[in-house]
Amino acid sequence: MTTALVKPTAERAAWLGTAERGTLLGIRVVFWMATVLGRAPTRVLVRLIALYYTLFDRPARTASRAWFRVVHGEEPTWGAVYRHILRFSQVTLDRIFLLRGRTSGFTVTRTGHHHLTEAIARGRGAVLLGAHLGSFEAMRAGADQDGVPLNILGHFKNARMINALFEQLDPGKAARVIHIEAGSVEFIFKVQERIDAGELVAVLGDRTGLNEKTVTVQFFGRPARFPVGPFMLAAVLKCPVFLTFGLYHEPNRYDLSCEPFADVVVLPRKQRQAHLEELVQRFATRLEDLCRRAPDNWFNFYDFWRDASPVVGVAPLLPPRDGDGVG
Repeated sequence: MTTALVKPTAERAAWLGTAERGTLLGIRVVFWMATVLGRAPTRVLVRLIALYYTLFDRPARTASRAWFRVVHGEEPTWGAVYRHILRFSQVTLDRIFLLRGRTSGFTVTRTGHHHLTEAIARGRGAVLLGAHLGSFEAMRAGADQDGVPLNILGHFKNARMINALFEQLDPGKAARVIHIEAGSVEFIFKVQERIDAGELVAVLGDRTGLNEKTVTVQFFGRPARFPVGPFMLAAVLKCPVFLTFGLYHEPNRYDLSCEPFADVVVLPRKQRQAHLEELVQRFATRLEDLCRRAPDNWFNFYDFWRDASPVVGVAPLLPPRDGDGVG
């Protein structure tokens, strides 16, 4: 395993700088259908959107095929690729209802939720570490229902249009979004304030950004680069780290899970690299377990095992969740 400083390649610059594909009008059409007609009619439109992109978006289709070849060890069918893109679109659509607090139509299961409530009861802030797997919005909705103060940390430059519309649905959530700006460390102080106040800060740990240190570990038996930023941040904050995920299952079920990862992250100066490698490998191993449980919930539509940028905008009316967390 190796640690490296990622160069600001053209591919990576394209990811963080790429605007959402699709039009604001198209996105508003989906919003209108969801809010006026409800979830069931809008899901019909989403199926058409997913079909369009399965047919005509070659990069997304190629990425999906590559993913299933790794997970299953065989060539996927066209239907499997379609369902993969459809699952992404369905989860993104559900964000509208979850942000509005319209959760009565969903079945939500929880495993390990007591870890968060106990941390909050002790007045101890924590970092929630997730990935682009399933629905982060489902977890945030669950936290809102329980009155758990949850903040979101991440890059949001390439998802401003969709995030602006989501903020219209619930303006209060905008105050709990912490933006990472290139070349600035101001976000660290904001995160420290939230942690000191006994709140939770969520970050996604499966994508790398510009000039970001990474560790190469084994993921599905292949070397893959993961960012070390979330772990270094946790070491500075000296707070617990929990792994949190929200897996989606047809037609309306979200399985939320939370499990302890580290009570505190310690990175001794002389053994920092070895400790980072061990931490990231543990994360990657657990992430792999969850991916095997729901492979169609994997929403990184790019070759994860290469130094390339994600495909931003699989569905024009339902932009990807790249703004949900770091990387």
